[in-house]
Amino acid sequence: MSKRSTTATKLRAAPPGTDRETRPEPAPSSRDDMRRLLTIRIVSLLDLLRRSGALANRREFGLSDVEWRIMAQVGEHQPLSLNGLSDLSSLDRGQLSRAVTTMVQRGLLDRRRKPGGPAVAITLTEEGTALYGRMIDLAAARNTFLVGDLPIEEVERLSGVLVRLRERAVILLERERSHGGNLSKAG
Repeated sequence: MSKRSTTATKLRAAPPGTDRETRPEPAPSSRDDMRRLLTIRIVSLLDLLRRSGALANRREFGLSDVEWRIMAQVGEHQPLSLNGLSDLSSLDRGQLSRAVTTMVQRGLLDRRRKPGGPAVAITLTEEGTALYGRMIDLAAARNTFLVGDLPIEEVERLSGVLVRLRERAVILLERERSHGGNLSKAG
């Protein structure tokens, strides 16, 4: 058995502690087979949503994709250190630092030194909090449009499937890290 097929068989195996059997599937042999893979279809959907969201956030709020991600994470988890923000957003600290500085100058974020150390606490300003509320409204409207034609039962089922897929994706990430993979963040 080739290394590729051995690895593929291991990846199809159920996670430790479950009783599901391994379900061998043939490796994709063509571009059409690759396009049918669920992971490829999810990535394609995510890319469309990310691109349309970036355009909407630029138009509605004047935020770049990086700025939107910062606002979303700070709004959800404030106060955040730069390291904490980097961990949550999977963005480079240097890129984050420059964007945070710009957003402080725009009046969206506040950055203060934490007492007793060099770390900073990043929070939303009053203006940033108002913008964050508008961001949530737009995200909810986009979500409503996206699932608008689906029966609620299908949306709930899909939500459950996505939770299980995310759990398995975390296992894949942990496996890669244990094998010396250089992926830096868990999503």
